[in-house]
Amino acid sequence: MTRAKSNPKTGLLKKWILGINGCFILLLILTYVTPYVSVGKWGWLSLLALTYPFIMVVNGLFATGWIFFRSWYATFSIVALLAGFSNHTRYIKLFSIGGGKAPCEESIRLMSYNMRGLSMIPVKKGTGIEGKIDSLYNALNSLVEFPDILCLQEAAKGELIAKRFGMNHSLHAPKSSLWILSRYPVLKHGELEGEETSPSCMWADLKTPQGTLRVYNMHLVSNRVTNTTEELIQDMDLKNENTWQNIRFIVSRYKQTTKLRAIEAQTLRDHLIKSPYPSVIAGDVNDTPLSHTYHILADDLKDSFKERGYGLSTTYESKLPLLRIDYLLGTPSIYFKDHYTHHIRYSDHYPVSTGICLQAQAGS
Repeated sequence: MTRAKSNPKTGLLKKWILGINGCFILLLILTYVTPYVSVGKWGWLSLLALTYPFIMVVNGLFATGWIFFRSWYATFSIVALLAGFSNHTRYIKLFSIGGGKAPCEESIRLMSYNMRGLSMIPVKKGTGIEGKIDSLYNALNSLVEFPDILCLQEAAKGELIAKRFGMNHSLHAPKSSLWILSRYPVLKHGELEGEETSPSCMWADLKTPQGTLRVYNMHLVSNRVTNTTEELIQDMDLKNENTWQNIRFIVSRYKQTTKLRAIEAQTLRDHLIKSPYPSVIAGDVNDTPLSHTYHILADDLKDSFKERGYGLSTTYESKLPLLRIDYLLGTPSIYFKDHYTHHIRYSDHYPVSTGICLQAQAGS
């Protein structure tokens, strides 16, 4: 009995597919190391991290395809995906892991929201800014629990928002349009100034029923490439010089702002280390969970989404999938009771919220 001859064309095609698969595995591994690489010389890796969800899905499709054809080649992508499991949970959670009984009966509700200056909130004719604030109040009031502390970025008329929301204490950092609104008294507050950037973070010590809590509200330097990126995605013609100009602009701009964000993040971390109280960091980082900036900020801190999140982590509405750039982080003594991303379309960002217990002072 003679063995059937293999088709040379089929063998060549399989090699091509395997080669492409190998390239995507390499790209996936590169995204894993991105957080640990200094942005000084390797800033382009941070740009690669933006495509991580796409690279992850492609590797999943390759693994599925090889399994369908009963090929052991599926092992390559499966191993690569499993190696980065902790990274995947920064973007998507298929289930929320319970943390046992919360160490406090009533948690402190904290929300972070980049409001884009209230510019996207619809308003009835003749009601003006007050009408926009009423619409925002009604939207947030429909949530499970109204926030006790509200960290706002790109906010306008924060004093009117505080009044409408019944928050007696409001702090403003005018140079960076940051606001901290609180139901709790403010003991002390300040702004952080970086050596090479304008103030991008403010902080406040708040007297809560559970003890003193330090809250950082940040808005790290923006890439300002959204319009160019969306134009590139819509009209990707590699033969067009305008396409390459846009690519060069995005890469150059992203490398520049990534360095600045790393400086801002380090300034915040240096201040946080000296905090005598349980602390939370809230705000718009303008970088993904696989960025060097996030690594600087979140190293040894708790991430509310990783702790209590469920589903997709998207916080910014964009043509890029799973773009998560807004965070709630806490020092080890902070207990996150839950995590919510609220799909309120009053900005290009979605507000994120959590319930907090101060474990150190709650006896847990």
